Amino acid sequence: MRIGVDFGTTNSGAAAFDGRRVRLFPIDPVGLASTMIRSTLYVTRDHQVSIGQEAIDAYYSQNIGRPSKMVRRYVGEIEMTFAELPSFIRDVYVLVDELTPGRLLRSLKSELATDYEGTTIFDRYYELEDLVAIYLREIRRRVEEAAGEQVTGVVLGRPVNFVNSQDAENERSESGNERAERRLRRAAEMAGFRDVTFELEPVAAALHYELTARTAQNVLVFDFGGGTLDLTVMRVGEPGGRRIFATGGVGIAGDAFDRRIIEALLLDHFGRGTTWGEDESPFPRQYTDALLQWQTIPELNRPEMLHFLQWAQITGSHPARVRALESLVVNNYALRLIDEVEQAKIALSSEHFATIHLVDGEEGAGDEINLWQPITRSQFEALIAEARRCIEDCLSDTLARSGRAVDEIDAVVQTGGSAQIPCFVEMMAHIFGPEKIVATDAFSSVTSGLAIRAHGGPG
Repeated sequence: MRIGVDFGTTNSGAAAFDGRRVRLFPIDPVGLASTMIRSTLYVTRDHQVSIGQEAIDAYYSQNIGRPSKMVRRYVGEIEMTFAELPSFIRDVYVLVDELTPGRLLRSLKSELATDYEGTTIFDRYYELEDLVAIYLREIRRRVEEAAGEQVTGVVLGRPVNFVNSQDAENERSESGNERAERRLRRAAEMAGFRDVTFELEPVAAALHYELTARTAQNVLVFDFGGGTLDLTVMRVGEPGGRRIFATGGVGIAGDAFDRRIIEALLLDHFGRGTTWGEDESPFPRQYTDALLQWQTIPELNRPEMLHFLQWAQITGSHPARVRALESLVVNNYALRLIDEVEQAKIALSSEHFATIHLVDGEEGAGDEINLWQPITRSQFEALIAEARRCIEDCLSDTLARSGRAVDEIDAVVQTGGSAQIPCFVEMMAHIFGPEKIVATDAFSSVTSGLAIRAHGGPG
């Protein structure tokens, strides 16, 4: 049995095609949609692993409100070399929370094209491929359980360009793409897939659309998810096969929009704009900027940083804001804050108004955080206006390289959660005409197309 697997930055899915219909597999029994699973791992201190919503629930239940104890731990040696001076060996220590019950890992796909090799989790080293393999192996097991047969082959989706948001040049780097695909192939083989092939994610979405296309058409696929934006102009529905005219993409995606909301609307709630000390010094940006990436927030949970936060509460102009930041860090509310931001962003696709609400007292940890931040759709669109301009420029460039004019595009397939953001729906309708916009399942069309590709075999 060969299946298609869409291993996404935010969510993943798996499906099979029998020549007539696509079957999406229920791979997350506790998620809101059983056929879509969060691309998340949680590894406990005894190296038990959960994925998807189970991983997130385990993280919340074991970490919110728990005490922390930072200790200095030896991790190895480095050689220090200076010009015209003898080199010497220096011991390296890091501060770790010895009460941490588990480690949460998200967005692993985003690291495939980077130099990130792996991480040590509770004294055991995991390569990045190991972590991805654990996730894919569990998906394969759940598919086999649902299908009642062994899965030996997989077609994995891949973006046009794997995104490294910290290195814009890498987004179009062929070596970065080759590295990412090689690592993903190795992870899939470690997960038990013997036959591993790849298909571009926007092409997969076009294959799904082709099932219902009655005539040969020029199609533009706008695949906009949490980690990548991919564009493809191609011909589908012809007896002689499909033709790809052009592909494109930019390093902008839904996760970046979450960070824009946090930066513009939430940092004031956690100390930005505060002054401290007798000379009324500005509150250091490193403390609030850490909230822009959930991975960097635990770095604030260090004795010297917590000591400063306590001192800033005594001498600062807005002690309640700094106290809220301290509670966010100490009581492990960072992930919940980011989830609340994402939910508000999603709500704005159907509503004109949403709120970001976080109260730590609901979990019994205290009452230091009482965040209630409204956001309107027009505010959100203003925050991402520059990103929209970049995306529109990329769209124009991709069309020009395809050699197809706007009026030669017969259908526009929009897939991925971020493609449902109203300003992008309106942008595509304005350029191509609302009658050309194809209604498709935003979260399963790529998975379905990969399953179709798997059924057809290599080609």
